[in-house]
Amino acid sequence: MSAHWTSEELRRKWKAANAEPAEDSRRIDAHRDVADECPAFVPNLLSLSRALLTGLDTAGDPDARLAEAEYSLRTAVDVSAGAPEPLLELGRFLATVRKEPTEAEGAFASAASAALSLLEEAWAGWIAALGEQGKVDAALEVADQARRILPDSAAISRAVESAQRGTAR
Repeated sequence: MSAHWTSEELRRKWKAANAEPAEDSRRIDAHRDVADECPAFVPNLLSLSRALLTGLDTAGDPDARLAEAEYSLRTAVDVSAGAPEPLLELGRFLATVRKEPTEAEGAFASAASAALSLLEEAWAGWIAALGEQGKVDAALEVADQARRILPDSAAISRAVESAQRGTAR
């Protein structure tokens, strides 16, 4: 049994795969090698799907490459537990390559929802961090931006309250 790659090795091999010429089969092979070693490494799965779609018109078996690209995308969505980027890439694939607007709509809606939730958490964390540093004015500016998109966010309201309490200490 071979040892697993370290995170540094994985990242180095992924970057090396991306450095191969875009329309060269070596890029696809390099991404496949990384996927074989670490099938849950989402950045590589996304890169593999892109590489498979590049030069599709000159591919020996375009249907097989399309199927592999879709499999890579769906695997990325699955192992990422619904992270926005893989969902967005899958939506683009379904809309532009497969011409499946109904299925693409679902992927895009899920991507938007996941991205919005992530953005809400990021804003709340940013506001709280600013408040902990006593930067209440900056925290309130960020909160104003956040409330334009998420006016009813309880997480943002709690972060603002916490930031304002931080100055009352």
